[in-house]
Amino acid sequence: MSGKSTVISSLLPCFLCGCIYTFNGSSLPSHLKTVEIPLFANQSLEANVADQITQELNREIVTGNLLKVVQSAGDAIITGTVTAYTNTPYTYGAADTRQVSVQQYVVRIMVQVEFTDKKKDEAIYKGSVTGEGIYDMQKENEGAGKQKAITELVQRILQNSVQGW
Repeated sequence: MSGKSTVISSLLPCFLCGCIYTFNGSSLPSHLKTVEIPLFANQSLEANVADQITQELNREIVTGNLLKVVQSAGDAIITGTVTAYTNTPYTYGAADTRQVSVQQYVVRIMVQVEFTDKKKDEAIYKGSVTGEGIYDMQKENEGAGKQKAITELVQRILQNSVQGW
């Protein structure tokens, strides 16, 4: 039996029995329908990084259809503070025995985040989350590494908070 037919035959009984399974990755409490995402605070020296993280988090929650994002009076709230932003050498290469050059850099962004159920007045998730973005110095710039780090960071925030339930 081929791989496809094995998968189909294993799922067939579930469809015939009327089983329903969703792949949205969220099993939030049913009373949480809306979320507020105020602008994250920024304690790093990198300008606009908190804005970019907040915008990406909003976009991912909306496109993932996880919760409805509202400006105020949400059932839940996600708050965060960017605590660190670094751009450091990651891998080195040697052109000859006397010359070493940086080939890749890594952008690391650390955020303290809290996901709070406002209806029950309790924290669902509270912790530190880090995102990394490795970029090739010959082909990309720090902006590419920053975007990769933000994307990874937002995915980790979602996994630990909204999707983690």
